[in-house]
Amino acid sequence: MVVSSVLRALDSLGLLDTGPGQQCGLPETGYLGVVRRCLASVGWFDGDAQPATWTPSGRAALRHRDHLVAAGRLLARFAGSAPGAWKTWDAETSDAFSAAVGRFEEWHAGVEQDELVGACLEGALLVPVMLSLRADEGGDRLPRDVERFLALLGWVDAECRWTQKGRAFREFGDHFGLAGSSLPLLARLEELLRGELVVHPGDDAWHGGRELHVWAGSAARRPFFADADPIFQEMFAYGRPPAFIADMGCGDGSWLAHLHAMLGDSVRYVGIDASPVALDAARRKLRAAGVRDPLLLSGDVASPQELGARLAEHGLSIEDGLHIRSFADHGRVYRGGSPSDVPGTASGAYVAPDGTPLSAAAVEADLVAHLERWKPYIGKHGMVLVEAHSVPPHVASQHLGALHAAAFDVHRGLAHQYPVEYSTFMTCCRRAGLTASSHLERRHPATRPFVAVSVNRFVCAQPNPLEVIQRRDRDGRPGAPAVAGQDLVTTARAGDWRPEPGSDLDDGRGLHELLYFDSDLSQPRRWSAGATGVVVREVMAAINARAEQARRGDVIRVLDYGAGTGLAAIELSKVCIAQDLPERLAGLGIGFEIHLVDLPTGWFAQGYELLKDVPWARFHSLRGEDGQFRGLLDVMAGDHVDVVMANMVFHLLREGPMRHAAASIADVLAPGGKLVFNAPDLGPATRNSVLFHDPNRLLRKHWLNALDAADPSHCPAPLREAVALVRSSDRVNAQKRADRRILPTPQSIEGVAAALEPFMTGTSFSQTFELLAEENLATALVPSNQAEFLAEITDRTTREKVIRFIMRECVFPELGKGSAGTGLGYNIEWKFGVFERL
Repeated sequence: MVVSSVLRALDSLGLLDTGPGQQCGLPETGYLGVVRRCLASVGWFDGDAQPATWTPSGRAALRHRDHLVAAGRLLARFAGSAPGAWKTWDAETSDAFSAAVGRFEEWHAGVEQDELVGACLEGALLVPVMLSLRADEGGDRLPRDVERFLALLGWVDAECRWTQKGRAFREFGDHFGLAGSSLPLLARLEELLRGELVVHPGDDAWHGGRELHVWAGSAARRPFFADADPIFQEMFAYGRPPAFIADMGCGDGSWLAHLHAMLGDSVRYVGIDASPVALDAARRKLRAAGVRDPLLLSGDVASPQELGARLAEHGLSIEDGLHIRSFADHGRVYRGGSPSDVPGTASGAYVAPDGTPLSAAAVEADLVAHLERWKPYIGKHGMVLVEAHSVPPHVASQHLGALHAAAFDVHRGLAHQYPVEYSTFMTCCRRAGLTASSHLERRHPATRPFVAVSVNRFVCAQPNPLEVIQRRDRDGRPGAPAVAGQDLVTTARAGDWRPEPGSDLDDGRGLHELLYFDSDLSQPRRWSAGATGVVVREVMAAINARAEQARRGDVIRVLDYGAGTGLAAIELSKVCIAQDLPERLAGLGIGFEIHLVDLPTGWFAQGYELLKDVPWARFHSLRGEDGQFRGLLDVMAGDHVDVVMANMVFHLLREGPMRHAAASIADVLAPGGKLVFNAPDLGPATRNSVLFHDPNRLLRKHWLNALDAADPSHCPAPLREAVALVRSSDRVNAQKRADRRILPTPQSIEGVAAALEPFMTGTSFSQTFELLAEENLATALVPSNQAEFLAEITDRTTREKVIRFIMRECVFPELGKGSAGTGLGYNIEWKFGVFERL
C-alpha cells in the first residue's frame, strides 16, 4: 500500500523514470529521504550507487507501473481522517474501486507475475475493503465488486460465504487500521516532496485518523503485552511493588486492562495520552474491565516533568510509580541533544520539525537526551518499554514478507517520528545511564538478523551492582551482616581455589572488556547479555522452584561450569539481589551458594577478582594437584548441586570430552536437578545466521591462503610482511593450537544432546543475537585468542595488524553483505538447552 502510494507521487512529480535519486528541482526535504528509503527497503532502489538508481528488480517491477500507479491513485481517494470516513464510499470512489478490481483481474490472469507487485496491488484494494467491512459490521451482503475481489483471493466461495482463510484474515481486520490511518498523509505526499507542506506532530486533524489509529494501534500492541508479564510478576512477587503503574501513551487502555487482569487492585492504574480520543476510549475500556478509580491524564512522553506536576495534583509522586509505554518513545517530539556524544549508526531517514533532513547523530542525541529527562524519576522502580525498531534497507530487502519495515519507516518518517535500530536504541539507553534486565528481555523476531520489537525493563545503571552486598573477609571473619541470616552463606574452606599472588590478569581483563562496556558490571554487551540472560532466567526459575521444596538447614547450590571471567555468575548474582533471594532464603533458614568451576587461567583469575567478595561465591579448579582433570563430584567434595549452568562452554568440547563432561555433570547433579546451557558455535546455523567462530574460521582461511600463496609478494602489505616472518617448522604446531580454539568443523547440538541422553532428559532450542563487527574484532584481539587463532605469527604487533586487516577488508564485507548481515555486524546462532537429571 505504501509502495503504491510512493510510486503514484513520483509519477505525478515526473520522477518515476529517474527515481527519487534525481530531485528535478525539488527541495532536499527530509520527506524525499523517506521515499528513497522506502524503495530501498523493498529492493527496488539503490541509494548507495553512483548515481543512485533503480535496481534490476526495481526496473522489472516498473514494467507494471501503470497498475501500481493506478493502485496508488485509488488509495489517494481515502484522504479523509473523520471517524466515519470508511463507512460509505461516494459514487466516484465506488466506480474507481470497480475499475481497480478489473485491472487486478487482468494482472492476475497475465503471464508475467511479480510477487511483490502482486502484494502491492492486493494491499491497495484490501485496506479499503477490510476497513469498510469493519465500519459496516451489520451488513450481511458484500458489494458485488468486493465479492469479485475477495473471490480472487479465495476468501469467499461461489455462494459468497467466507472461507476458512477469509475468516482468519477478517479476524485480523483491526490491524488494517494502522495502514489505513496513514492514507491521509500519503495522499498529500506530492505537497510534502515539493516543500509546500510540513507535518506538525500532534496536529493530526488532517494526517492522523486518530480514532482509527487508537483502536488499530491497540490491536497491534496487544500481542506484546504478554511478553512483559514476567517483568511485573517478578516485581510484585519479589521486589518492592510500586504505588501505581503509569502507561504513557496508553491508547485505549488495553495494557492497563491486561495488567489489572493479572495484578488486580493491588496497585493503582494511571493512563496518560496526548489524545482526548484515546483517553475517552481508555475510560470505557477500563470501566468495562472493572478497574477501580483509574486516573486518566493528558500528557506527552517528552515531558516527564509536566507529568510529575499533574500526578502531584492527584496526590501521587512520579518517583513512586512504575512507568511503562509501548511504541511511544520513537514518537516523541524532537528537541535535540549533543550529537558529539553518539555514534550516529542509525540508518533511518528522519525529518526535522521544519521538514529538512535530520542526521542519525542528531536523532540519537535527541533520544539520549529524552531518556535522560526520564532518568531522575525511575530510580525506584525503573521503566518498562515496548519499542518498535527500524531495519536497514539492505537487510529489510532480503526478508520481505517477514517484516513491516518499508511501511513502518515511511509512515513514522513522514510523521516526524524517530525509530532506530535495536542495537542503536540499546546504545542510546546505555549512554543515558540506563541498563536493561537481560533475563527479562524479549525480542521479535528471535531468529532473524533484525529486531522489529523489543520488550525491556530498564533501571538506572550503577557502576558495580554487586556492591550492595556487604563484603566479608575471605578468611571467614564476618563483618556487618550483608543479609539476614548471613551465617547460612558458607565461607571459604580448604580446597577452594584462588589465583597465585601476582597472577597476570591482562588476558582476563581483555575478555572482561569484551563482555562489559568499560568494565562496568551494570552494562553487559548485548552480544552476550541476551544469551546469558536466557540461561539466568531458566536458572532462577529452577532456584525458586527448589526454594519452595527446601527445608530449614538445606543449602541450594548452583555450579557454574567453565565460569571464565564470571559472566554468568555475575548476571545471576544481580538477579538474586533484585529478587531479594538471599534474604528470602535466610528467612526460611536455607543457605545459598554459587560454585564457579574452571581451569586455572588468566580468565578465571579475573573472575575471582570480580566475585571474591560476593558472600555466596566459591571457586574451584578443575585441575588437581597432579595436573589431571577432576570430576565435578570430587571438586564439590561430595556435595551435590541443584543447578548446573554452562555459559558458552559446550561448543569448545569435542565428542569425547563432551561425553566425559556430561557424565561428570550428571554425577554432581542431585536427582531432578537442572542443567541449563547455551553455546554460540554449535551447528547447524540457518540461512539467516552464522556461528560464533565462523568469522574466525574465515580469518584463519584468508591467513592460510596468504601463507600458501604461490607468490606472496602479490599479497597486501600487512600479509606479505607477516608471511615473511613465518617458519615452516612452526606451522604444524600452530595448526593444532588453532584447531583447539576454533574447531575446524563445529560441534552440533545433536552431538551435545546425544552425550546428555544417558543421564538426562530435556529440550534444546535456538535464538539469534547480533554480534557487532567491532566486537568480533575485539574477540579476535583478546591476547589468548589471537595467540591461538594465528599462532604462526609470534610477534604480537604484527599479528594484530594482520587480524585487523583481514577482519576489516575480508571478513566483515563477506559476512555483512550475506543473509546473516545486520547492518552493523552479523546474526549469531545460539543453541540453548534445559535438561533434568534422571
